[in-house]
Amino acid sequence: MARIPVWSLCAAFLFGLSTPFSKPLTALVPPVWLATLFYGGSLFGILPGLIPRMGLLPESRKEFWLAGETTPKEKSALFASIVLGGVLAPLALIKGLTNYPASRGSLLMNAESLFTVLIATLLFGEKINRWMLAGVVLVSTGCGVLSFTETKNSYQGSEFFFLAAFLWALDTNVLRALSRLNPLVVTLWKGAGSTLLLFPLAMRSGPFSGSPETILESLLVGAIGYGFSLVVFLRSIRTIGVVRTGAWFGFSPFIGAALSVIFLGEPVSITFVLSAGLLFLAIYILHKGEQQREKRTLIPSENPSVDSF
Repeated sequence: MARIPVWSLCAAFLFGLSTPFSKPLTALVPPVWLATLFYGGSLFGILPGLIPRMGLLPESRKEFWLAGETTPKEKSALFASIVLGGVLAPLALIKGLTNYPASRGSLLMNAESLFTVLIATLLFGEKINRWMLAGVVLVSTGCGVLSFTETKNSYQGSEFFFLAAFLWALDTNVLRALSRLNPLVVTLWKGAGSTLLLFPLAMRSGPFSGSPETILESLLVGAIGYGFSLVVFLRSIRTIGVVRTGAWFGFSPFIGAALSVIFLGEPVSITFVLSAGLLFLAIYILHKGEQQREKRTLIPSENPSVDSF
């Protein structure tokens, strides 16, 4: 009997949960400040990963300081990852959530899978099989249906979700250069680096005098959705491997969309249901193609890597 992927399902749920709780905060907190609070909070969420029983700690404490054999290329890749995935992408996502329904925005984030495959193929020369090509076509179709079939008075801002998806796809490909490093170490540096870069930007954007409750809620969303979800994601990799974890985590946008409909009462149209069905099928096919490619390259899926977050 197959094991239930508890860790990966929890990671997908926690990350999906961040969307409906982020939406109300966009009306109370300026985008740069909100991104700063999210990633500041993520550092608290990462702390459970330091518990030895989680099995995520590096062999030596020196690895936390990137000491020893860390190459200049790896340090440059880490900085690029911080800028792309920790600063620019979340800013684009938060900007999109400001004027766009969270449920639709969650589904549009499936475009990240599309961009990840295209970047890996065009820039890194990875081969694409028929399964992956079919998935790319379906993702494009689903996002197109979701974005361009509404009325003249429909929502504006879908471009920010595509931008966020593209930046996170670039980030995923950049992280390939860090596959030799401990994933928890990379996650800690990414959270700290993003916070340090975002805070001066937030200060320059203007003063923020939010209530303690708003600040605490923002930190909590960051801790759960951006910090602890990654720790659970990494724990899942240790349990069932990169490919299977990525496959289950790929459904987090659908969880975010469903929770947004439930908690925020957002409307569900025919185009929403149609595009959700297309995107669900597309993500399944993409991961099917990824599994086939993984088998052909004979790379053990149990090998922990940072390529998937």
